[in-house]
Amino acid sequence: MNKSSNNWRVFLKSVWFGIIAGMISGMVKIGWEKILPPRTLARDVVNPPQHMLQQMGASYKFTHTYVIYNTDQKVFWVALILHFSFSIFFAWLLIYMVQFKKTAWAGLWEGALYGIIIWVAWHLIIMPVLGTTPAPWQMPFAEHFSEFFGHIVWGWSIAAVGYYLIAKQKVKTLTNQYW
Repeated sequence: MNKSSNNWRVFLKSVWFGIIAGMISGMVKIGWEKILPPRTLARDVVNPPQHMLQQMGASYKFTHTYVIYNTDQKVFWVALILHFSFSIFFAWLLIYMVQFKKTAWAGLWEGALYGIIIWVAWHLIIMPVLGTTPAPWQMPFAEHFSEFFGHIVWGWSIAAVGYYLIAKQKVKTLTNQYW
């Protein structure tokens, strides 16, 4: 097998494992936020993913589209698609990065470092710079606390699922050697 086709297989399998790890880690993050809600009810009327979509031109009506589940529970499916898309993409990225010695640092501390990096990048830099959220020093401590530790648990869950899937694969395309 030539190097090019092997790289393609690594890429494709990391996408597949990223989808699985992203779905599971996305559920972990939602569960974390039920235990320690990061935003007040007033600040969560339009959550950051919904606000970011609105900044890109989507309407409030679209970003708050929902279906009714279990008689009276609103499930905001657009926000869920954004949430899980984010988790899937960054799960794939972590699983793919740890396949290579030069980028394996991303898997340090069983994914906890990766979660911290994503939190810093998105919650302290990108979203405030874009005006999606207030400046970090204007946000309550409870939000930082919840998001910081929530991203650590989220990153760890990506690593745990990725490590397990790699260990159990029948065709040894990916490796756990750099985890």
